[in-house]
Amino acid sequence: MWGAIAPIIRWPLYSPARFATVVVLALVGVFVIGETNDDASSAAPVATTASPMPSTDDTSPSSSSTPTSTVANENSATDELSVDPADDDASARAADTAAAFVAAWARPDLDVQTWSAGVRPLATTELWSTGLSMTEPSSTPDVTVRGEPRQVAMNAEEGVLDVPTTGPWVRVHVVTDPDGSTWLVSRVEPVD
Repeated sequence: MWGAIAPIIRWPLYSPARFATVVVLALVGVFVIGETNDDASSAAPVATTASPMPSTDDTSPSSSSTPTSTVANENSATDELSVDPADDDASARAADTAAAFVAAWARPDLDVQTWSAGVRPLATTELWSTGLSMTEPSSTPDVTVRGEPRQVAMNAEEGVLDVPTTGPWVRVHVVTDPDGSTWLVSRVEPVD
């Protein structure tokens, strides 16, 4: 059997041009097969049938139950599909709070009232009263968030996240509010 297969395997190796041709044709073949499989696996529209409500009046000509076919629109979302999975994920909500806080906090271009309105809802009462309320926005770093926060530590009541910025990363400590429904920032510090 090797005697029959060996010439086929050696043929592309006789010259660099043959080898390049075989490689290019193999890549094109893999690409075409992949595209064909992607097209076959894409979801087809779903047809559903709906029948009208039965009438209590048997003499009505509309009492016949003729099924009506409707096609589901791919762009329309149902309640089951439109739910954001991150809404139920506590660590994702904590990361969103940390990123939103850094984005609102690192705004040296804002006046005190505008800056406070953006930062205060995201901070604990303790953090606000012990430092943030006295912060001059112009003293905050001029950076922007440039990615997803990285979780350092997390449990049900508190977490520590490192938020990447265009400058140094910022470490944000978050805790749940008293009713446990939202995350609030309790401390901010530079990442060592």
